[in-house]
Amino acid sequence: MKVLLNEQGYIESYALEGELLDAVEVSAPSNLAHFEVHFTAYRVRDGTLSFDGEQAALEQSEAAKAEYRKRREVECFPIINRGQLWYDTLSAAQLAELKTWYQSWLDGTNTLAIPEKPAWLN
Repeated sequence: MKVLLNEQGYIESYALEGELLDAVEVSAPSNLAHFEVHFTAYRVRDGTLSFDGEQAALEQSEAAKAEYRKRREVECFPIINRGQLWYDTLSAAQLAELKTWYQSWLDGTNTLAIPEKPAWLN
């Protein structure tokens, strides 16, 4: 099996058969199904593949944040970016609730908590 490593030493791509330019030859992993799902969390150490659980957790965390950002873009930004004419129709209580809801969305990349939309927006 051939693997191509990134600058940090993690696998960037692999070929079970064939060639990759600038690739390293290693033995195929014992659990190929796990490797195929998590190959970017594997490194080559002393000529053998080594799974890095911390790297896998970091990658999973980054993927969750990316998904959260996509959801925020769909559920939050179309409301927040409506413009001043719309904002002028809101009461002070609605505006305060909207600001809190928006800040919760912004904080969400740390918490990954989806804020509950104010009822009056439904």
